[in-house]
Amino acid sequence: MAKLGSATMDDLLKQAKTTNRLLAAQLKSQMSQMELVKLLATTGLTAREIADVLDTTAATVAVTLQRLRHKAGKTSMRQSRTDVEE
Repeated sequence: MAKLGSATMDDLLKQAKTTNRLLAAQLKSQMSQMELVKLLATTGLTAREIADVLDTTAATVAVTLQRLRHKAGKTSMRQSRTDVEE
């Protein structure tokens, strides 16, 4: 295992995961799960990685992402209709 100073890569990964969970826990009190999934998805994380951070399942994250895409599609259709009507 590669060493960086006195900490191993495994140690650093564990610390990063702990930090992510603590930040997610703090954000959970301020944001809905849908908002958190949307935010984390913008970072390029996979559904599995988002699920790990939020302590949920990849299936739950996948459904939430699908709902967000559907919601975004409805919003863009409404905007298109408004543009045409003007």
